[in-house]
Amino acid sequence: MAQDTLYKECPLCTQGAVAGSGRGSPYRCTHCGLTLQQRSLLGLFKKGHFGVTDFGEGDYTLARQSLKGVALPPDALKIVLGNVYTDAQLAAIAQGSLEILRPVQTVLAQVILEQLNEVCHLQVNGLRRGHGKPLAEGGEYQPQQPTPRESLTWQDQGNLFCTNQRLVFPSNSFTFIRMDRKLVGVQAFTDGVAVQRKGEDYATYFVGCYAHEAALAAAYVLGKLPALQAAASGVNEAMG
Repeated sequence: MAQDTLYKECPLCTQGAVAGSGRGSPYRCTHCGLTLQQRSLLGLFKKGHFGVTDFGEGDYTLARQSLKGVALPPDALKIVLGNVYTDAQLAAIAQGSLEILRPVQTVLAQVILEQLNEVCHLQVNGLRRGHGKPLAEGGEYQPQQPTPRESLTWQDQGNLFCTNQRLVFPSNSFTFIRMDRKLVGVQAFTDGVAVQRKGEDYATYFVGCYAHEAALAAAYVLGKLPALQAAASGVNEAMG
């Protein structure tokens, strides 16, 4: 039977194709076992929306919770799946093992590379940027609660890119947040991520993503900045 290919390259492992036999059959990666199924949306069958039924081998605790019941069209789902990592991989990224990160190969990431000459390590789409309650020094990549919105002042909307040098948020104001010694705090939430720069009386919040995407962005910032890792470790020890 002829194969119906959803992705020529699996967004989760980049090693196999995601294909099915058609007629409602699941789509499965030939390498890692990622399995996708066409799903209804809001109780109505809508052709072309897919959800994850199996991530294959590995502990994907956060991603399983994050994407439970989610149905997206292929292009949007590909971006979201590109931000999925195992629990162990997230922990390793937060400790500085950035070689684990898969390359982002979207058109938008390529534009960032060409304009800034910086490598894009992750992309999170459809966020709102706001200024809100400042963060303490240190950080946490495991989301525990939703973003506190009562004090947020919304600024703009766009997609977040994490490059080897900075956080980039192209919008009407085109925000850059350099990852340097002035970045002193980061916090993941179940629906967003916030960063704190030294000398600013507010934190910058990026809200509207899935929990596993927030965790990845926060883990990347922690892994990129050893001083922030040390501060986070001190906070965790004090709380323990």
